[in-house]
Amino acid sequence: MKQLWRYLTKYLQEHFHWGLYLSVAIFLAICTYFNFTLDFEDSIIDAHRKTLWHWLCMSLYMGFPFLVTCIFLAFFNINRTWYRSKEFWLLFLFGFIILGFSRTLYFHYSLIEHLDVIDYRFVRKVMWRGKSFFTLFLPLMIFYFWYEKKKDETNSWYGLTLQHTDFRPYGLLLLAVVIGIGLASFLSDLINYYPRYIPSGGDRFAEKHELSGWIPMLIYEGVYGANFLNVELFFRGFLVIGFTRVLGGQAVLAMVGSYMFLHYGKPITEAISSVFGGYLIGILAFYSKRIWGGVILHVALAWSMEFFAWLQRMYGDY
Repeated sequence: MKQLWRYLTKYLQEHFHWGLYLSVAIFLAICTYFNFTLDFEDSIIDAHRKTLWHWLCMSLYMGFPFLVTCIFLAFFNINRTWYRSKEFWLLFLFGFIILGFSRTLYFHYSLIEHLDVIDYRFVRKVMWRGKSFFTLFLPLMIFYFWYEKKKDETNSWYGLTLQHTDFRPYGLLLLAVVIGIGLASFLSDLINYYPRYIPSGGDRFAEKHELSGWIPMLIYEGVYGANFLNVELFFRGFLVIGFTRVLGGQAVLAMVGSYMFLHYGKPITEAISSVFGGYLIGILAFYSKRIWGGVILHVALAWSMEFFAWLQRMYGDY
């Protein structure tokens, strides 16, 4: 906790700018209002599902807040070199093209069309959670090896390296996350969305195959938790550590908008809190050049939300 606090105070001293932060905050507030008022992502973007337009629209949609923040950097004369940088545009186009692809990939479901309804439902949900290992993790590792490795003096593999990684600072922060999620579980919009295991139909899958109910739950929750490695690799590893050469520390703020857009299909409480969580974890990744702190905290947050939402449904008034 002390290490994170030192990182935060150092980052604010070096990078905070009133005009920039106020502009980004107003921009994200307007975007959030329109998304949740018009149901923009679910009703407009996802209306093109299973088409190439969906891929294009999602890539532009996710890259939009990142680019707008960079425009603010130029407007306030904080960084005016990025738009003339070929490296910036290479990273930007590659990153958001694969992110858009990852978020709109459905054709792999054709592999399981022969399954009956119960099996299809469960396997489909597991595949949806696990597909990012092929759509994000693998492309980023290939890109790092092909392009980034010769430029990265730390050889961090976008923060994946375990060498000299200290996990001790995350203990108290981990406890704070669990307590915070326990309190947040009393908010109805979160309980109406979680636990995500329920829509998977794992209970019916277990009953059909005469399995213990814990087996499909562990399969789903294991893949669900592992998926956050890829979320952290992209948003903190690629968008923060990877963009540091062209945006410096302001890569953290640029990342935050796209990370918030990732949560627009979730409850508004979670979307808003993702700004603060993504910002703090982004600072941690920027200074440590590691993403493991974010992975630990993200998985803890996800599993805690699943657990406390289950408790609320079992013993609460939901």
